[in-house]
Amino acid sequence: MLQVTVKIGRGLNKQEHIVIVYGFDHLTPRAARAALAIATGRPYGGTVWWPPPSDEHGPDYSQMYGYRVYENSARKVWADGF
Repeated sequence: MLQVTVKIGRGLNKQEHIVIVYGFDHLTPRAARAALAIATGRPYGGTVWWPPPSDEHGPDYSQMYGYRVYENSARKVWADGF
């Protein structure tokens, strides 16, 4: 079971969904496509984020990553902006 955050849309039409995907242990391009298909009905056109690991000091955003999923490919992205 994998819980991820799916972000779709641009500008004022941004949406964010929390999705649970069964059958995956960690975030891969295939798991990202499955999460997008659950959230939007199509397996591309958004960014899927795996939550950062936490410790006693709070979340470690330097270890947070996700996949920006396009129609024919997926690119790994890091959470530099947090």
